[in-house]
Amino acid sequence: MTYRTLTQRASRMMNRDIPSDPTIPMAAISVALGVVVPALWLLLRRNGGARGRTVEDVMVEQVMTIDSSATLAEAAQLMRDANVGVLPVVEGGRLRGLLTDRDIVVRAVARGVDPRSTRVTDCATGHVVCARREWTVEQATRVMARNQIGRLPVVDDDERLVGILTLSSLALRSHEEDEALHAAQEVARRSARHA
Repeated sequence: MTYRTLTQRASRMMNRDIPSDPTIPMAAISVALGVVVPALWLLLRRNGGARGRTVEDVMVEQVMTIDSSATLAEAAQLMRDANVGVLPVVEGGRLRGLLTDRDIVVRAVARGVDPRSTRVTDCATGHVVCARREWTVEQATRVMARNQIGRLPVVDDDERLVGILTLSSLALRSHEEDEALHAAQEVARRSARHA
């Protein structure tokens, strides 16, 4: 149930023929509903768990990105300065890939390529699994677990980045400990296979 639906139902209740009770003025009922409806909404959201929460509720909205024409050296400096381990690669405002600190090490440094002349698109993951902000947290964690990924970019209908869901954001913003734990276990299984 959305906040708007809850408010509309409360309004309809106010407009019904409520038996007049001279000891309870209509203004008092109106004020009470103005306090109760928002409180009820917060309570429903807080106790809704994974099934009631959406990706938008737990995603990180301020995401540092890098243009597809940038070099690996620029990406590494941006990661250092922003203290992040992932940079969504964008081109014309649209998500085109994902570059992690591990990508730089494994796909560039370990191969001896020059980070000052190598473009991020040469090392970034091109096919990116994404989420939508209206997805439930449960849907997103299933996708993360199935694909064994710890970071899930969130895009709109035009493939424009609107946020990112990470294991950290799940752990810090989710009311269900099992959500982040399950996704982390699946990612750890991937890491164990590649070790």
